[in-house]
Amino acid sequence: MLRAMVSERVARAKAEAERRRNSQVTRLRPLGWLLLAAVAVTAWTSSVPPGLAGRRLVVSLALLGFAVPLAVVGSGRPGAADRVLLPLLGLSCASALLLTAVEPGALNVLPVSGAVMTCFIRLDQRRALLVGGSTTLAVAVILRLTFHQPLVTISSVVLLCVVLAVTARLLRISRDSHDRTELLLAELADAREAETRAAADAERARIARELHDVLAQSLSALAIQLEGARTLADREPVAPLLRQIIGRSVELTREGLVEARHAVGALRGDRLPGLADLAGLVERSGRDLRLEVAFEVRGARRPCEPQAEFALYRGVQEALTNVARYASGAPAEVVLDYRAEPLRLTIANAAAAEIPGAEAARPSGGGGNGLRGMRERIERVGGAAEAGPTPAGWLVTLEVPA
Repeated sequence: MLRAMVSERVARAKAEAERRRNSQVTRLRPLGWLLLAAVAVTAWTSSVPPGLAGRRLVVSLALLGFAVPLAVVGSGRPGAADRVLLPLLGLSCASALLLTAVEPGALNVLPVSGAVMTCFIRLDQRRALLVGGSTTLAVAVILRLTFHQPLVTISSVVLLCVVLAVTARLLRISRDSHDRTELLLAELADAREAETRAAADAERARIARELHDVLAQSLSALAIQLEGARTLADREPVAPLLRQIIGRSVELTREGLVEARHAVGALRGDRLPGLADLAGLVERSGRDLRLEVAFEVRGARRPCEPQAEFALYRGVQEALTNVARYASGAPAEVVLDYRAEPLRLTIANAAAAEIPGAEAARPSGGGGNGLRGMRERIERVGGAAEAGPTPAGWLVTLEVPA
């Protein structure tokens, strides 16, 4: 089955082949005009010049039938000429033979040899042999039966046609071989890239299986054990600090399990969560982390790289986790602003001290592991991240190119 899409590399190779074809036509065009000029001068200085009556009218029509198709074919414009290439060259060859039959002399050589050479330059081999070979044979027959030319003269005309045909064919073969070589090299490079991608996909799938079998399953078992420990701590008289440590360990294990599943999904090539999933993330975070959080989108949506969207998604996830951890009970707001350049996403929360019963935020200045990881993830996609206290509370600003 043919590929639905042509790679950019193959498209460039085809465009370069078309450029070389046009360049070759351009280089040969002066030779064509010189040929037409020589035929016209020879015709006007012959014993039967072009005219409007008798044999002179025949010469005029034959000259037009020879020159006009060659001028169209040699113009270098691929549209109409390529669609009617065979009829045009057939008309030119027939007119060249008519000139030979009407007017012997130099016209025996120039029109026929020029038409034959053009056939072998512009037509494929089978059609060139059909039209050019028939024309060469016909001129030999005309010279022998009509003008009783000696075999030496006839052989010279035929030999000239053959030499020009072979030269033209070699030019065509050289150009076509170059085109095929570049196209094959482009396809080979595409195949190597596809093979490399397939190998990378297979390796990622293997790593994903290992992560799932070792890390995710281990974390799941650890979460179950910690849940059991927390249940036991709730039933037994234990120190509040120990109960708090066990509870936090359960939360960290759950977060690690979610992270492991995300990593496995990314390695398997699953769709990464992005900006379209932010509303769901905010809703889940408000429910699971017991947050009062609002979400707002400003401006019209515009495209963004998947990795950049994933970095923003994880940034919001980390910021809301920090709100729940350090300013529990404080209201938060997530704003996605498409109007900004670069694209901006902010997560702001009120100061915990202003909320009765809320735990005060620690002014870390962005030095925690979570914030550092957030900043590194945003910077890897060409963006920037800032986090710090404000007069109203705490603000995280994430920016990525879009």
